[in-house]
Amino acid sequence: MKIVHGPTEIAGQMGILCKHLRKKGYDVAGYNWFHSYLNYSGDIVSTDAYEIARHLPAIISKGDLFHFHNGDTFLLGGGDLPLIKGAGKKMIMHHWGNDVRTTTNVAKLNSYPLPPSYLTDEEIHQRLVQFSSYMDHVIVQDYEMVPHVKDYYKNVHVLPLACNIENFKASYPSTTNAVPKIIHAPTNREFKGSSYVENAIERLKGDHSFLYQTIEKKSHKEATEMYAQSDIVIDQLLCGTHGMLSVEAMAMGKVVIAYIRDDVKAYLPPDLPIVIAKPETIYDVLSALIKDPVRRNQIGIASRAYVEKYHAAEKVVDQLVSIYNTI
Repeated sequence: MKIVHGPTEIAGQMGILCKHLRKKGYDVAGYNWFHSYLNYSGDIVSTDAYEIARHLPAIISKGDLFHFHNGDTFLLGGGDLPLIKGAGKKMIMHHWGNDVRTTTNVAKLNSYPLPPSYLTDEEIHQRLVQFSSYMDHVIVQDYEMVPHVKDYYKNVHVLPLACNIENFKASYPSTTNAVPKIIHAPTNREFKGSSYVENAIERLKGDHSFLYQTIEKKSHKEATEMYAQSDIVIDQLLCGTHGMLSVEAMAMGKVVIAYIRDDVKAYLPPDLPIVIAKPETIYDVLSALIKDPVRRNQIGIASRAYVEKYHAAEKVVDQLVSIYNTI
């Protein structure tokens, strides 16, 4: 099976999946046209829409299965979909979040408002109708996204975020450290609920001993080096699920804080070690963790074990191959 991934790299996932599919003997090509300061490195081709369009006939002729990411295909407006289908090739879409979260659904499902997507609700609907008319299968990372896509695609697959565990050395919080380091790394402050984090930090300064650092506008490599020096990593407080930051921080043996909705948590493994907090509770959650170095150490150890069990790239890719085989 010859597999083609593209065209948008999200949180390094395309590169990780391509790398481990190759390790399992598959012929894989990945093309990324989305470039940001995060500068993820991976086993994919860095390109642009014009270059992809120029080589598209050859790509279609050689590929057997096309795995698209983030509600994008190789031609703007999905013009390549009929070409790929006409060539008898298979397709699957991998949605990642704001490409499918409408303001209407967020208002129904989530306890907290989120900043609107870069697309209108009607644009999201039209794109989902278009994609699902050409492909029956969709992948999402967890149950938080299932309600946003289930009314469009015939088959919804949940695939956990994949982590190259070998790239992350575990460094657990010390049981004797009375001054823990807390890190918050927002790529989008409004989406992550950063104002609530900062308000809690200001309140804690009066009678708690800790260090605090905000990490912004750093490359992925620079940021992960800074995470390694922390004890507690705060991910996001509004969305109702966790992101790749949580997975990587857990792989490093850190305590991770995020808001996980009850309906989402019900579908996650019971040994999830993430400490759940929301805007109303983030102060109390941080206060308790700052005062309890033994608990921080225990959570850190459980965090690394959790990622090894559920997010190790080779295990995730085994699940992905099973999805491919159903197509």
